Amino acid sequence: MTLSDFFALNVDPARALPGSYNPALVLLSYLVAVLGSYAFLQFATRIAELRHTGLRLGWMAIGAIAMGCGIWAMHFIAMLAHILPIPVSYDPGVTTLSGVPAILAAAIALHVVARPVVTAPRLLIGGTLMGAGIGAMHYTGMSAMQLDAVVRYDPALFVASIVVAVVLAVLALQTREWLSRLRLGRLGNMREVAGALILGFAVTAMHYTAMESTYCFAPAGQRGSVADLDQPIFAAVTALIASLVVVLALVAVIFDRRVAVEAAARAEVMASHRRTSEQLFQAQKMEAVGQLTGGVAHDFNNILTIVLANADAILEDQAAPPHIARRAQQICDAGQKASDLTRQLLAFSRRQILKPEKCDLSDIVAATGQLMRRTLGEHIVVQTVGAANLWAVNVDRTQVETSLINLCINARDAMPRGGRITIETKNVTLDRDYVLGLEDEVAMGDYVMLSVTDTGSGMPPEIVKRAFEPFYTTKEVGQGTGLGLSMVYGFMRQSNGHIKIYSEVGHGTTVRMYFPRSSALPATAAPGRRQAAPGGSERILVVEDEDAVRAIVGEQLRGLGYDVKLAGDAEEALALLRDHPFDLVLTDVVMPGRLNGKALADEVVRSWPGTRVVFMSGYSENALLNDGRLDSGVMLLAKPHQKADLARIIRSALSSNGERGFGNPALQG
Repeated sequence: MTLSDFFALNVDPARALPGSYNPALVLLSYLVAVLGSYAFLQFATRIAELRHTGLRLGWMAIGAIAMGCGIWAMHFIAMLAHILPIPVSYDPGVTTLSGVPAILAAAIALHVVARPVVTAPRLLIGGTLMGAGIGAMHYTGMSAMQLDAVVRYDPALFVASIVVAVVLAVLALQTREWLSRLRLGRLGNMREVAGALILGFAVTAMHYTAMESTYCFAPAGQRGSVADLDQPIFAAVTALIASLVVVLALVAVIFDRRVAVEAAARAEVMASHRRTSEQLFQAQKMEAVGQLTGGVAHDFNNILTIVLANADAILEDQAAPPHIARRAQQICDAGQKASDLTRQLLAFSRRQILKPEKCDLSDIVAATGQLMRRTLGEHIVVQTVGAANLWAVNVDRTQVETSLINLCINARDAMPRGGRITIETKNVTLDRDYVLGLEDEVAMGDYVMLSVTDTGSGMPPEIVKRAFEPFYTTKEVGQGTGLGLSMVYGFMRQSNGHIKIYSEVGHGTTVRMYFPRSSALPATAAPGRRQAAPGGSERILVVEDEDAVRAIVGEQLRGLGYDVKLAGDAEEALALLRDHPFDLVLTDVVMPGRLNGKALADEVVRSWPGTRVVFMSGYSENALLNDGRLDSGVMLLAKPHQKADLARIIRSALSSNGERGFGNPALQG
């Protein structure tokens, strides 16, 4: 076989048989292509939502068959639309075989676009392969033609048809990506319709470009030996069969998507009920354990009183033999240790005797910080950060110092190779949204926060959940009683305060204690009515790995009027950013996965320089800056926050013209 057997070389195109097109069949071919393209986009959306490999492959196969059937039917109807002055028929086997490249082309396209994130190289490679597959389908189908003429192709138009197929396939897939980023609200279905119209046009345009490269030369004097087809009827039957196949597949995928949405909604409701039940169970368990330990400690103290009193009496008795006196001393020493243990139990059960007084926590932090620097070891760096104009609190100073020492010792034990401990004080306000999400009953209002942050190994969520339980410890036998945090928890609850642990494995731990602001202050003028929190209508992306925190922050921002999307990690956030433009990204600093909050912010600044970035974290700002997790000059919202603080920092960031997309430096809630 030579090139002259395929291309129209050294021949006069004017000698080719004249051809024309049936307008109705041309329109029908385009509509079939649009229907197949719409099914393709629906399948792509559904497959992108799936995570199970088997389900993805199954739906990809069904979608490829549906889309391939639509492309093949469009091609065949378009060939029937081409009218020649001689009879034309088609070889059934070759005609059926021409559908294989169409299905493969559709499968390649689905593999490219049915993903949360579609990169430009993937679009280019996928579009090229899809265009080549459509071209292969067309010329395979053309070889199925049976007519009393010789079919040849114009070389330039042949190449042009392949180029058109590749270029239009790439443009169609890219257009689908562009359309997916549009914010259409309730008109979201129009995005799929528009994409189907464009993709259908791309497939149809390739075919008719290829048809222009086709020349049919009838030998002189040759008689007709091919039976003619009733082209309109044959085209209508083909379109009907192909449409039924595509529609059935389309109904299946739409039904599956709706079932998946309903199942996800039910799962969310069940998860919410489960979280509520777990919180109630935890609160009831802590209360029951507190009552039990308090009762045991109280009775045990009565017993210890008798034991220690008798041991003291023996020691004071000059007539007691020396070996008896030594044993009495041992009883006294053991009794003192038991007394310390019961005091910790009473602290947890909130039954210890407190002597509250008006205090400035910054003074306590300064004094305790000096002690910690001397006692924790040279491998531990202790940093204290006291807030200016700190509110006064009514607390038992000794118990605050003891609690702070306990937390510092725990922090030291979490850093056997050394590290940094940051002790910080700050004025905060706990609002309704925050306190409703707590297991313990906490009043809204003003508090003074005292936090201890370490750069140690951190704790997984299951350990954080049990950290306040008495006698629970992860230390080796003999290195801890498991009552340190229990005592701090009981003291905070007895002081009408609140304690919260923020921890990430490998990133350290922050323990925050919240003491109610002292009411024993000079009378002041009643504050004016709180002004409405500033809101807006911009698009904001919230990135937070904790489901409950992510949901409540999103709810707060929506209440301020913003258009909010939620992401559980940096990868999901980048996918949403590629699909939709956002005015601001509010991201947690420490997150699981390949990218943390800082890396995500760097990518946002690099790829979307107009998008502002605000960080939020349960760690203190000073600890984050010193640990290298954040750069100075960023905007940081501390957890927990008041809704007004969130509104203020978001509004400030959106109104800022600062460099690197970060806005004003380190404004905290």
